[in-house]
Amino acid sequence: MQNKGITLIEMVVVIVLIALIVPGLLGLFRNVSWRAMRTEAMTQATFYAEQLMEEIKSKRFDANTISPWSSTSTFGTGDAVAYNDVDDFHNYSDSPAPGYSRSVTVEYVWLNVSVWEACGSTTCQAVSTCANCNECCYKRITITVSRSDNLVSNVNLITIVSGY
Repeated sequence: MQNKGITLIEMVVVIVLIALIVPGLLGLFRNVSWRAMRTEAMTQATFYAEQLMEEIKSKRFDANTISPWSSTSTFGTGDAVAYNDVDDFHNYSDSPAPGYSRSVTVEYVWLNVSVWEACGSTTCQAVSTCANCNECCYKRITITVSRSDNLVSNVNLITIVSGY
C-alpha cells in the first residue's frame, strides 16, 4: 500500500522554487508598472505642451501687422494679461498641473540651406534675405515641459511660424 501524500522534502523543494521565482516576477511587474507610469506622464506632458502651443499659434505673429517686425528686445515684455502676439510668450512659464512645469522661448530664425538658425546680429547681416533681425519673417517657438520627480525630464515641442 502506497501513501498518497507529499513528503516534507517535496514541500521544501516547492517552497524553495516559489521563493526563487516570486522575486523575479515582482521585479518584472515593478518594471512594467514603472513603464506604464512613465508613458502616462509622457502623454500628459505632451498634452500640456500641445495645449500651450495651440494657444500661442492662435495669436498674431507680431505686434506689427506688417514688416518690419518688432525687435527681439521686446520679446516677453507684452501685456501679461493679454498675450496678444507670439512674442509675448517668450520666457513665459507656468505649472499646468501639480508636479509639471512648462516654459516657452520664442526667437527669430532664418533657413540656412536646410538648417534653421537663430537670427543673431552678425548672422542676420550676412544673409541677403535677412538684412537685419527685424526682417526675419520666421519665429521658432519652443515649449519645454518637465516633471518635478524626473519621471519625465523634458518634453520639447518646437514649431516655426511665419509672418506671411
